[in-house]
Amino acid sequence: MLIRCANMKSRMKRCLVVVVLLLGCSSLADSARPIALDIAQIHKAATNAKSLFLDDAGRTQAVDTFLRLVRIKGPSGQEQPVQEELQRILTRIGAVVVPAKSNDREAPFNLIMEIPGLGSLASRPGILLNAHVDTIGRSTPEFLMFDDGSGDFYHLHENDSEKSSSFGGDDRSGVAVIVEAVRLLQANYWARGAAHRRILLVFTAEEERGCAGAKYLSKHEPDLFADLEISLSIDGPLDFKSDYPRDSFVAVVSQSDSTILPYKHVLELMQKFCGRTGAGFSRTKTGLGMEDFAHFPASACAGLHLRSPVRGFHSRERVNVQDLINHIDLLCYLLLNWDHSLSANISQ
Repeated sequence: MLIRCANMKSRMKRCLVVVVLLLGCSSLADSARPIALDIAQIHKAATNAKSLFLDDAGRTQAVDTFLRLVRIKGPSGQEQPVQEELQRILTRIGAVVVPAKSNDREAPFNLIMEIPGLGSLASRPGILLNAHVDTIGRSTPEFLMFDDGSGDFYHLHENDSEKSSSFGGDDRSGVAVIVEAVRLLQANYWARGAAHRRILLVFTAEEERGCAGAKYLSKHEPDLFADLEISLSIDGPLDFKSDYPRDSFVAVVSQSDSTILPYKHVLELMQKFCGRTGAGFSRTKTGLGMEDFAHFPASACAGLHLRSPVRGFHSRERVNVQDLINHIDLLCYLLLNWDHSLSANISQ
């Protein structure tokens, strides 16, 4: 009898452990489900934002693209799902994949695409746009929230020092800016016959692992960077040692490079853009050598990069809707006005 009771107690304990484990798994599963966002509020913030280039539909599409990309898990080494989504989006606007020259299965999951040049500018040196698609390993996009008062996307746990408060704004916000800028230019200018240079889109992997994707390309695919006039990376927190929000944009460039082409031209165009929009921008050397562009070869002309519309350095991340749209506008302006011959044909 005592043995039977002991066996029953043992079975009951095992059952209790199983129940606890199942409840725990259920709780974890529930916590991993993306928080439902009020899309109507987000779209309202987008349509209320100011823009030189984006109409109401374009502004809502911009935030939708950011949401679509930022909510795909993609820490370093696991970038394939977001790369596949990017390829689907960009293929629809005429971008083509640039295949790797090697079949190295250990290579980082970089995605290289190209929009061929058109018209009188097709044979001119191209422009490279770069952002990295990986996020830090502890990023939890399922806890993305939206504050309709400030227009900020933010993390549910931003005030909890014991938990991660990164949702992947670094650098999915930069990726979204590039995607939406080239999509707008393709629809409203290039598809209507406006001449433009070749646009090379380099979405690098494993930036959060010591810029492994950029280093791999520089070492194993150096021809990729041939015949470029400039490379523009979009990365780094907008508020990192800057005068945000007074300055809406930050260009990272050395003092010596800021006085020579092609970087001088970028800064001149930024000055003109900010003069028209009333925005401010600053120039800093803080961030030089820290990100992908620092590992591109000299032929890439990658001595200047733009900060992304994300705030917070891997913690307490925030992305403001107006900042996101501002950066799309700026990139459109830079690309459209890069060649002075186009300026007369631009109504903005």
